[in-house]
Amino acid sequence: MLKSKLIITGLVMFVLLLAGCSNNENETNPADMQEQTDSLVKDDKESASDTDNLDHLQFSNAEERMQLDLENAEFNGEQFNEDEVQRIVEQLPENLTPEEYYYKLLSLIGEDYRKYYQFFNSVETSFESATSQPDEINREGESDLSPINVSILFDASGSMDEMISGKTKIQLAKEAVNSFVASLPEIVNISLTVYGHKGTGTDNKELSCKSIEEIYPLSSYDEDSFQAALDSFSSAGWTPLAGAMVSATQKLSNANGDNEENIVYIVSDGMETCNGDPVIAAKKLNQSSSNAIVNIIGFDVNDEGQQQLREVASAGAGEYSTVRTEQELTSYFNSQKTKLINQWYGWEAENVNKYYASESERVNELYNMETEMVNIAYNEETRLKNLTYHLDQTIDADWDKVREIVNDTGDEIREYVRSAADAYRAEIRSGGDQNRDSIRNKAGNERDKLRGKQ
Repeated sequence: MLKSKLIITGLVMFVLLLAGCSNNENETNPADMQEQTDSLVKDDKESASDTDNLDHLQFSNAEERMQLDLENAEFNGEQFNEDEVQRIVEQLPENLTPEEYYYKLLSLIGEDYRKYYQFFNSVETSFESATSQPDEINREGESDLSPINVSILFDASGSMDEMISGKTKIQLAKEAVNSFVASLPEIVNISLTVYGHKGTGTDNKELSCKSIEEIYPLSSYDEDSFQAALDSFSSAGWTPLAGAMVSATQKLSNANGDNEENIVYIVSDGMETCNGDPVIAAKKLNQSSSNAIVNIIGFDVNDEGQQQLREVASAGAGEYSTVRTEQELTSYFNSQKTKLINQWYGWEAENVNKYYASESERVNELYNMETEMVNIAYNEETRLKNLTYHLDQTIDADWDKVREIVNDTGDEIREYVRSAADAYRAEIRSGGDQNRDSIRNKAGNERDKLRGKQ
């Protein structure tokens, strides 16, 4: 029995001994604990004291505030950690002015607005120029500010003296041609060459076949001079169509500049009668340095003549159109005007839409940047004020004054951004309206000119 009691007593003392050893191993030395606490406090004080040199953060207005370099503020933007910031600011010294407390808080969590400031000081409010006008576009659709040369080859052979609807064919053709060239854009140069206007249809064939004369040299349209040229000839002899195109080849090649477009309109009532080959002549004209397109208006032409004139137009890479009445002749030249009128409609639509798109893009960008910065400014203001409320409990200072600085600064920043964005949007919208009005007026005036309303 005694032996059993001794064994039990020994076991109890062994257990107590183990427990004591375990407690000794886990026990923290009070000196060590104090050292760790001092280290944490020191770190926080150092973080707080890092903000001592704050001269570079001082500002007197919203613009200066927006130019502050706060890119490396430790807790701004998405880096904000409220608990960590609170722990740091609790170590701020006492007896600072409200302004000093504000700058210290700003150095920790202030937002960097420089990219927004740069944006709102470099907004482009001007607009690009309009695309090339219809009279500035070459056959490939590329911009071409060089003039377009239109050469009229006018058949004055004896058959043009025949009557249609109470007028001679030559009289009707002159009226239609004059109306057409008068409606062309100012950039177009005009030349008028008459052929077959000497001799007669029976005699003087050699004279008539050599009668090819440029009576209105290539130049801009002048109403009086062009009318005088039309009045200077009448129908007379034979039809040297091929010779007229040979002459046009020489004239246009000599006058042709870089990238100029050359278009030839032949007004004729019949086929070649001077033994020339108009098909070969048209091909050479088209393939010459002038690269001219040859269009033919066949006026009251018989079937055989139409066949030849179609071949001539094809060889000249142009079009053949036949007209038999005054109305059809007028309609043909009006169709040429209509093409230009439609081009002006297309030009107007393209550029009006272009200016709408340019305006919309920049206005929307301004809204986006304004909203983004206003929201960031609100977040900054909220965080700063929340910190002041937290510090109300730990540091005796005029935190109401600090909050006043925070509120005023936030209001000024947002007001600056909103005013700048509103002003830019107004200027851009005004510029867009002015450009669209200019486009519409230009296109409308050009269409009216082509329709003969001016």
